[in-house]
Amino acid sequence: MRGLTGAIRVDQTSGMDAWDTTPFANDSASDWLDELVAGGTIAMVDEAIDAVLGCGDDPVEETTGEEGIAAAEVTAWLYGRPGKSAEDTEALEDWIDDQELDEDDGRLRRARKAVDRVFNEPSELREAWEEAGEFEDWRKSLADLKDRLKDVE
Repeated sequence: MRGLTGAIRVDQTSGMDAWDTTPFANDSASDWLDELVAGGTIAMVDEAIDAVLGCGDDPVEETTGEEGIAAAEVTAWLYGRPGKSAEDTEALEDWIDDQELDEDDGRLRRARKAVDRVFNEPSELREAWEEAGEFEDWRKSLADLKDRLKDVE
């Protein structure tokens, strides 16, 4: 899936291929999403979130961060809180329709923690957005995602 917003921006320093600051608008997240909707299960979402949370104090690698953010975005969609996307999300919507979720599984809380972990240092993805000069737009995108991951009161 390629972004509908135009040209792909490639940051030569980090190797990051992104065309927008939204969660699915980079090669790693797009590939991960393609795999998910082609036959992945909810476990794949949990695994991407757990990979970020499992970094502890070590740097979150760029690809791990991109996939974790994509998984957090899918989590928001699963709970009826989709965000803006430059991508064609019809396949994701179809995949979501086929999922059965446990009501109290802590997924929203874990996804929110993963977003925080990718945003905070040490994070290669954060560094890549800082170096690309689009950190503020990326920060706003993550803040929106975190808001949509708040537990329903």
